[in-house]
Amino acid sequence: MSFKETLSAQLLQLARQKGLLPEGDLPISPDMEQMWTRLAPEFLADAVPEFNGYPEVVLAWAAYLGAAVAWGWDADWDAFKSKDYAFFRGPQGFDYMDEHITADILAMPLESDAARFLADALRSLATAAHSILLHSGIEAGSQDAFKAVLAALETMYSLGAAIQLHRLGYKWSKA
Repeated sequence: MSFKETLSAQLLQLARQKGLLPEGDLPISPDMEQMWTRLAPEFLADAVPEFNGYPEVVLAWAAYLGAAVAWGWDADWDAFKSKDYAFFRGPQGFDYMDEHITADILAMPLESDAARFLADALRSLATAAHSILLHSGIEAGSQDAFKAVLAALETMYSLGAAIQLHRLGYKWSKA
């Protein structure tokens, strides 16, 4: 099993234990996967320099990005699919991306129970992802470490999207 598969399985299990996701595969549409491919280079330009100082924040922000993309996929994908990374990052920049996505895209007041629940959930998953990275045995600063971080960010994006789809009432099962 690859590092990404192991990471995904462990984080998905944690998300289920916390009641964030039901049983079943991690649902993400090809549309949302393509959006990650398009947004990832600019997201990584913001995220990578911050990773060593704030790894859990960077991991959580990837999940927020996934949640925002899932919201747009549900709301009006034709209008939303052309949004650029700056739309998601928001006018205050990367440091406030969580607040921007929560308040301005997901339309949750920052002090609401829903916003606090989402923040706690994504923080918990980000902490677990960081712990898995630290205990992976991959040499820090290596090319493999960089690939592992990229895998963790993409996994967190997918989890954020799945959590948002679940919040919106989507149900899924194996095809």
